[in-house]
Amino acid sequence: AAVFAAALSGALAVTFIMLFLSSVIRNNALLLVAGVMLGYVTSSVVMLLNFFASADGIRAYVQWGMGNFSGVSETMLPLYAAVSMICIVVSSLLVKPLNLMLIGSRYAENLGVNIKRLRTTILLLTGIMTALSTSFCGPIAFIGLAVPHMARLLLRTDDFRLIMPTTILIGALVALLCNFVCVLPSNGGILPLNAVTPFLGVPIILYVISRKSYSL
Repeated sequence: AAVFAAALSGALAVTFIMLFLSSVIRNNALLLVAGVMLGYVTSSVVMLLNFFASADGIRAYVQWGMGNFSGVSETMLPLYAAVSMICIVVSSLLVKPLNLMLIGSRYAENLGVNIKRLRTTILLLTGIMTALSTSFCGPIAFIGLAVPHMARLLLRTDDFRLIMPTTILIGALVALLCNFVCVLPSNGGILPLNAVTPFLGVPIILYVISRKSYSL
């Protein structure tokens, strides 16, 4: 429980810091660099906490970092589902301005899109959903990175009206598939999720990178 609470509070703190940085930094590339730098600082804080933690605390942190969907207990499942559904519904309302952003931020702004408010809303929703999932299930690798590319490769479009629901559906199916693969036969135990997800995510990311490099 202590690991979950620490992870949730830490992720929310990082989210609010990024919201502050987004109000100061206007360039998306510089904001990405700022996020990477903030990640390094967060890693340093985690390393210091592990250095001074007890053996049981380090063990709990390592187990949490391996990834496990069973971290969402039956008592916390209603809250988890409610917050996730609210974030998904609000995200679906941003489909139109996101499609306009594909044409260009200046063009979207001329059509009435509030760029600053849109960026803030996206960062806030992303931070809340990431903090919620990570605090309970651990930092699940590659699913969030690979699934949107899978949806784009499947649909061959960038229209968020199709990409968003398809990404949600494929993400759920991929998560269930990885969780199914993690269960060893004959009560042999359960493998960590992060031991399985890279085998799915890495080939997809490399394929996308190779296609973009070829097109250049």
